Amino acid sequence: MRTRLLIPGLFALLVACSAPTESTDGGGAGASDAPAADAISVTVSDFMIEPNDFEATGPTVTVEATNDGPTPHNFSVRNESGAELMATADLTTGQSETVSAELEPGEYTIYCSLPGHESLGMIGTLTVSGS
Repeated sequence: MRTRLLIPGLFALLVACSAPTESTDGGGAGASDAPAADAISVTVSDFMIEPNDFEATGPTVTVEATNDGPTPHNFSVRNESGAELMATADLTTGQSETVSAELEPGEYTIYCSLPGHESLGMIGTLTVSGS
């Protein structure tokens, strides 16, 4: 009789352990568990963004940023007025985050907004063309 009670309990435990868990990819606003099919992949590391010059077709621009460096970094986009239009959370080694924004055609600055990182080379250009 005791064995019969253990089997259902063991089954419930196995089901609970195999249930999907929440993503641990940085999780900021605009984050997604899986990148969009048309996401542009960007790698941030000490101290560069790869690619640091790329094009996208608007109006919706989606970027999946992955930190491949040993220190925290983020991926941010600002317009020529300095307004931040898109940004990931600060990502630790191996973390990724996918962010999207509606951007007008034009050139935007991509950078890491952590203090000193932009001046160390974490800067580039995103050119958005119309659809």
